[in-house]
Amino acid sequence: SHPHQDHVELLPDLLAAYEVKNVWDSGRLHDICGYRAFLTAVRDEPGVQYHNALQAFGTRDYAFGQKRCYGAMLPPATIRLSPSSRIDEATIPLGQGASMKILHADGAQHPSPNENSLVVRLDLGSTRVLLEGDAEAGGRALPTTLPKPASIEGSLVACCASEVAADVLVAAHHGSKTSSRRAFLDAVGASLFVVSSGPTKDQQVTLPDHEIISELTQRGTLFRTDVNDAGCAIA
Repeated sequence: SHPHQDHVELLPDLLAAYEVKNVWDSGRLHDICGYRAFLTAVRDEPGVQYHNALQAFGTRDYAFGQKRCYGAMLPPATIRLSPSSRIDEATIPLGQGASMKILHADGAQHPSPNENSLVVRLDLGSTRVLLEGDAEAGGRALPTTLPKPASIEGSLVACCASEVAADVLVAAHHGSKTSSRRAFLDAVGASLFVVSSGPTKDQQVTLPDHEIISELTQRGTLFRTDVNDAGCAIA
């Protein structure tokens, strides 16, 4: 969804294990080991079409500085990719009654890569699943607080509330109060929720936040990877 360690670290393993044909990525450069390894795997895996939010076709260079990664000092390197079609609002067919639509994609160099999170809706027959990545609503606040207009949740509510409507929501940012505002949750209208969380300490905060857990529980069935991981796998 975006180039933070907890979202990209295992993607090279996924590319090695499966015959991946397409990769969608905001294109926002973040000089960390996991993102460097991910783009290297995309470059080296034959037959992969790479899509980003910044350009279609041609070539795009991603420059990484010298850094110690996985016990080894890696020299500066530029990873050159050849993008395929640019990410747009078109529905992407996945086969057997399944499709995908990317509702938010932004490759700009924002202060936080969370602001580059792809928001993706999967249409699986008549069931909609919405995945937010670490999309935010603008700072830590109670769910009753309106999302800031420039935030991802705020912009989606303003521009395309009907598009985010879904049956299942994988809640944003590991159940953090930076996301999941009521205005956004009302637009989604989901009755089944998944929170992917350690629990993990993020700076001075351990996620998920109990206010978000309470809000989601009141709206339907909640699965949490920190307490019922097996149930999340089934869901």
